[in-house]
Amino acid sequence: MLNERPVTFPGPAGLLDGRLAYESNHKGAALVMLHPHPRFGGNMDNNVADAIVQAGQGCGLATLRFNFRGVGRSEGEYADGTGEADDAASAVAFMATRSGAGTIILAGYSFGACVALSYCRRPKHGVTHLFLVAPPPALLEEGVSLEIPEMKKIVLGEKDVLAPPGELQAMLSESARGSLLEVIPGADHFFGGKDRELRQVFERLFCEVTVRPQ
Repeated sequence: MLNERPVTFPGPAGLLDGRLAYESNHKGAALVMLHPHPRFGGNMDNNVADAIVQAGQGCGLATLRFNFRGVGRSEGEYADGTGEADDAASAVAFMATRSGAGTIILAGYSFGACVALSYCRRPKHGVTHLFLVAPPPALLEEGVSLEIPEMKKIVLGEKDVLAPPGELQAMLSESARGSLLEVIPGADHFFGGKDRELRQVFERLFCEVTVRPQ
């Protein structure tokens, strides 16, 4: 299903290595996917990244996934999340220019979710919709709000011990809990064996936010 081509684009610490697909873009929308923690083997080929990119293409989005600095063939070195947010800025700008999309969707998993949230708290970030998957509270800035205007959904695994649904729920106001959280039954932090369910959830979510008015 995936129809991607290798691509490199400039980042603040050197060239970033990624994979791009935009031939299927028929909704004027593009997805940028951020991968999990580089220090624990995270890269753009992660199973969760695969599922979400597949969901984006299934919904007719252009897609870009890439390796953060120091991962795979991307240049530079790990920068504790701050530099990776700069990488995300470069990816969003590159994707907006290359795809011509008027709607930019940013999704991140685990460490990538924390980077995505940090990036979207910057002014003029260019992101229309933000989706987080299993952001570990331990990696979030203390006191950070999850309720920013771009936030559309936080997807969690029911059995996740690194991003426990109860702990994330406690970080939201009562009014936001029902609208922002979606829990996948039986899934842990790594969504092993739940790739199909994850893909189906995200295809629905992406299609909901990119429905064009009739």
